[in-house]
Amino acid sequence: MPSFRASLGIVDARPGVPPEAVLDTARAALAAVRQVEDAFVDVEPLLRGDGIPRVVVRFLEPTGNDAEEDARAWQAAMVMAAGVEAVAETVGLRVYRRAGGRWLPLTDPGLGR
Repeated sequence: MPSFRASLGIVDARPGVPPEAVLDTARAALAAVRQVEDAFVDVEPLLRGDGIPRVVVRFLEPTGNDAEEDARAWQAAMVMAAGVEAVAETVGLRVYRRAGGRWLPLTDPGLGR
């Protein structure tokens, strides 16, 4: 089964929501529809001064052809984003596919980029 990453920028947790709940929510939302392998908060963009923290959840997608897998990975990532929106202000959903030891960005099916 191919491995994917969903990455979502976190502008701020909603009032009354502890920061750790954002990652927990992302993991739980994606785990409801896919097998989750790992989840973490990427703070590198914040530390470099050129971005915001991102929740990153790595998950497995059932085997099919590449186009089907990629489309289903985007659908799963959108489920995660919808869940996180309830607890945080977000921006910039991204999806990556593991290929040959690298994480390759997937084109957003809604925006064609």
